[in-house]
Amino acid sequence: MNPEQPLSSCFVAGFSMEPLLHSGDRVILRPVEHHAVVPGDLIVFSQGGRRIVHRVIRTENGILTQGDANPMPDEPLEEGTPLWRCLSVERDGMQIPLQNGASGLEQFRHHQRLRKWRERVLKTARLFCRISPFKLRADALEQSVFGSLRVFYWRKRPVACEQDGEWRWMKPGYAFFIKRAHRRTLREKERKEMEFDRILFRLLGEIAFGDPRKYFSALPAEMQDELCRKGRMQALSPIFYYSLTDRLPSNLFPVFKQDFYVQSQYDFFYSSALREAGQEFAECGAEFIPLKGSYFAYEVYPHPALRFRRDQDILFRRTEIERVFRHLEQKGWSAGEKRHPFFKRLHLPTLIKTGRPALELHWHILKNRSFFDPEMLWDSSLAVEGSEFRRNLPPEAHYLLTVYNLYFDRFQFACRSLLDLAFLQKAFPLDREKISDWNRKWKLNLDLGLCYRLFPDMFPEEQRLFPPQTEVSERVRLAVSRLSLMEYPEAVVPFLSRCGGPLPEVPAKRKKRGLFRRSRTADRGKEHLLRLLSRDLPQVMELKQRYRREKNS
Repeated sequence: MNPEQPLSSCFVAGFSMEPLLHSGDRVILRPVEHHAVVPGDLIVFSQGGRRIVHRVIRTENGILTQGDANPMPDEPLEEGTPLWRCLSVERDGMQIPLQNGASGLEQFRHHQRLRKWRERVLKTARLFCRISPFKLRADALEQSVFGSLRVFYWRKRPVACEQDGEWRWMKPGYAFFIKRAHRRTLREKERKEMEFDRILFRLLGEIAFGDPRKYFSALPAEMQDELCRKGRMQALSPIFYYSLTDRLPSNLFPVFKQDFYVQSQYDFFYSSALREAGQEFAECGAEFIPLKGSYFAYEVYPHPALRFRRDQDILFRRTEIERVFRHLEQKGWSAGEKRHPFFKRLHLPTLIKTGRPALELHWHILKNRSFFDPEMLWDSSLAVEGSEFRRNLPPEAHYLLTVYNLYFDRFQFACRSLLDLAFLQKAFPLDREKISDWNRKWKLNLDLGLCYRLFPDMFPEEQRLFPPQTEVSERVRLAVSRLSLMEYPEAVVPFLSRCGGPLPEVPAKRKKRGLFRRSRTADRGKEHLLRLLSRDLPQVMELKQRYRREKNS
């Protein structure tokens, strides 16, 4: 350790390091290199946009970490991740040194034994509480909320706390007489949520294949308001305005109308930027293929403003992409990473230029590059009439790649990708044999019928191109629909606002209780849902797991 390196600090939130670290503690840190870390060290690192304080339990073949109170280790750390070693902790005005190395590893084993003992005690306590006539419901206790942390008090004393659906008892004895909410009520709420999801996906299916106005008009006013609120968080307000213009609630009509014309205004900016980028690619003499939004907006959707876009994704051949990248840098485009190792990632750093959408140059379209040769895409591409260098992928390739992205991303934020599939099926007579052949030839081996099994309300019987290979339970379908409809309000609505000026607020208010209140199971977040999928629907997790194995090998 270099004593000249500066010290820093961060605060602890959560229960993963109990009883060593408590929520609210302040730990003192010092930067440390990967080669200087040994098992037993307590380190701080960033993962998934959060800072995490965990113990190092292995350093061979990558650094593996685990919380002292967690039953399972974390994902292996990526090479080059910044690390800080925890030196001490401040609590109640006192500074307590922390153990690292061999003594820290022994402390970790002791805490793991303590965790298993606490689990056995709590299991016994929950069983006793269930059969005992003397108990207190957690709903009746005094509660205080501190961000995502909810603390329960009995006789002015803290007895339990809940964070992201995970419970901790201040003392195991309190678990013998404090009862949480009934599971039966939770299941009832889940069924109501599933019914709402089915209505929303049915509406999207009607927009693509049927008569959405008739279906939407038959719904209760409360359901219409909730569908519009949820749709706007998914950037579906332009589609709702385009398809349901005279059926939208009067209080939401001006908001959705402005969203549609904001997207239309952005499309003029986006299409002209795409043409100018194509001219710059032509100066390099490099063929290119527009991907995702650039293709679907102009070739598939009935109006370009209906496909939400923010950046431009362009595919190039591997032999030409570095030359194009350098040419764009000379034309005034700038990248966040100045020393980017070419071909170490699947696409190059995002290029930014004032007055243009962000530009991403790809040389490989799949995440698992080791088993797929991107030249197969160029062999199947089609020349665009009137353009010497622009090419398009056939609709069957876009279909297969969209399904691949749904699998690889485990259906997170997949609502718009499902709409891509629906409009693609409506716009083109897809060749099922070609899709199946490419699925085998590209070594994807996806269950192409799983989407129709997971979202039967969105795709009518005649639109289901492939039969599913596996059955799925209602619990799995609920988890997938929750992941597909995860909201992006911090990304979507401000983006629309920046494009077209300030937007009027949606006057509809969500109720704290009732039909549309999220259940506690759904509030546990995407990690709980992904764990459920890994157990009950392993084929959805296979691509991600294979990618991680290749990345760590």
